[in-house]
Amino acid sequence: MFRYAADARGNVAIITALSFSLLIAAAGGAVDFARAYHAQNSSQGVMDAAVLAAGRVLQTTQSESEAIAAGRSYFETMKSPLLSGLPASFTIEDNKTVVRGVLASKVDTLLLGALNISELPVRIEAYSALSGGSSTGTNYEISLMLDVTGSMCDDGIGPCTSGTKVTALKAAATDLINIAVWDNQGTYTSRVAIVPFATRVRIAPDGAAGPIMKQLTNLDPTWNGWVEYCSAYTGGGGSEGNGNFSCTATAVTYTANQAVFSCVTDRTGPQEFTDASPGANTWLVGHGGNRFPFSYDSSNTPITTGLGVTQSDPAGQWNFGGGGGCADIDSTNEILPLTSDKSVLKARINGLSAFGSTAGALGTAWAWYMLSPNFDHIWTGQSRPASYGDLTEFHDGRPKLKKIAILMTDGEYNTYRGNKDTDPALVSANAQAICQNMKAKGIEIYTVGFGLDQLPGSKRAIAEATLKNCGSDIQHFYNALNVEELKGAFRDIAIKLAVLRLKK
Repeated sequence: MFRYAADARGNVAIITALSFSLLIAAAGGAVDFARAYHAQNSSQGVMDAAVLAAGRVLQTTQSESEAIAAGRSYFETMKSPLLSGLPASFTIEDNKTVVRGVLASKVDTLLLGALNISELPVRIEAYSALSGGSSTGTNYEISLMLDVTGSMCDDGIGPCTSGTKVTALKAAATDLINIAVWDNQGTYTSRVAIVPFATRVRIAPDGAAGPIMKQLTNLDPTWNGWVEYCSAYTGGGGSEGNGNFSCTATAVTYTANQAVFSCVTDRTGPQEFTDASPGANTWLVGHGGNRFPFSYDSSNTPITTGLGVTQSDPAGQWNFGGGGGCADIDSTNEILPLTSDKSVLKARINGLSAFGSTAGALGTAWAWYMLSPNFDHIWTGQSRPASYGDLTEFHDGRPKLKKIAILMTDGEYNTYRGNKDTDPALVSANAQAICQNMKAKGIEIYTVGFGLDQLPGSKRAIAEATLKNCGSDIQHFYNALNVEELKGAFRDIAIKLAVLRLKK
């Protein structure tokens, strides 16, 4: 009896069997877990590549469906064959700047089934994003010329701060700022300048233009003298034309401490189509289309009559006035030199008001001035343009700097030195001459026409030819026929300046 109680040979067999089962389970677990680990690791790399592929399609075509299809096709073709279950999903997020890829899948087990474990879960996630900052390897200076003329208003006259065209322009320009001005401005910078233009270009608030007008035009901050002015008239001025204004009576009066107006018009003379620094014989021209009391143009040739020194020789000037304001361009439409401050840029865009005529050559010139190192004594500090030499300095195959002008208009150019009825062929030729010289300096130019199909045939032909010839090439010209195409044009330009990278 005691001999049978002490016999443990059966227990040893049971323990051996259990141990063997545990060993099999452990070995099976190691094999199956290794398979799942390998499937997840290899497919993570495939997912990274898939979202980059989808992001590139989105960047070039702006089609969300095409981008999603490209990402899904790449992943399903290249993923680990061990994966089974639902296919990966791809979504476009953050205002079409991010592609997200997610896979919730599984790997079927080989040996763990003995323990009733038939599958192991696998989850993969990746993002690609358009970004700037340290990932670009290039600094960007972008000058944004915006048409704020009366034709941008629903009534075609203005003034207006909203409406089909103006509202669309504000949204499109704001979208560009959100993409093109990076959050990370540490290693590389992206700065944008804004140039609203109409009959004139406003460079300062009313009554505060004295210092900068002295630098640009050599006009003094104030003027005293006799002025002949219109004391009675009929009709009025027009937005895109001179209207039906007719002066029926004049009077002469003496004025004191009249502030210089805060707008400028087209430069004249040999440097009209260049970015020559303002100075002797290369001055910019004042509000009235001249430099009274100094000259009738950009030169230092003195005026000999109409000086306003005596009552018998009154001036008929339009460069100085009581409030130092501007005609045909709203007080909100002041230029903004280069900055990376998104809030300031977007506030300036949001405040735009449309009225006046289309001085397109003037707007084009000012888009250049904001980028020109020849104006770096005027745009100083954080707004100072970098040297042209940086455009041809490369590292790691990338230029140190890109200077980019974006020229947007909705009509033909018809205004020169404040004259709203100038031959459009002349103003367009002037603009194209400026563009050619800009490109010769290494500046890349994008042009955006908005609603040009609404113009009469001859005007449309001139407007389209001007923008096509101004762009760096035909691919740099956008012919936006409606609101969505305008937004798409600005967005396309912005994302071409961004770098696609994986987002961690």
